Amino acid sequence: MQASRSKTVPPRGTALRDGQGQARRVHTLLTEACTALEALVSTLSIGLQTPVKEDVKAAHRRAHRMGRPAKIEADAELKAFVAARLDTLTFDQIATEVAAHFTPARRVSRSSIHRWWLKHR
Repeated sequence: MQASRSKTVPPRGTALRDGQGQARRVHTLLTEACTALEALVSTLSIGLQTPVKEDVKAAHRRAHRMGRPAKIEADAELKAFVAARLDTLTFDQIATEVAAHFTPARRVSRSSIHRWWLKHR
């Protein structure tokens, strides 16, 4: 009762060929996956670099608001002075330094600095 060898054991080299075929299929799948990932990364990076288009009417309305602009927003030198000190000083200390460096017409209060900071942080 000897079993036929051809039925239970594959001929020599068959296992090697099957393993090589599987390795090729895995290699092909990995190559396709890498290509797909590169395309995804490219698409995402383009999407992140492209600015979001803002509603044109909303931008127009924002540019024409009633009233006058905040003193800090209207004065570029004052704006840079305040912005340079926001990380290191309190609002009271910034108001004191503004009073020491600028004329009375260009001085701002602690509350106006705080309001400007809330709007532009």
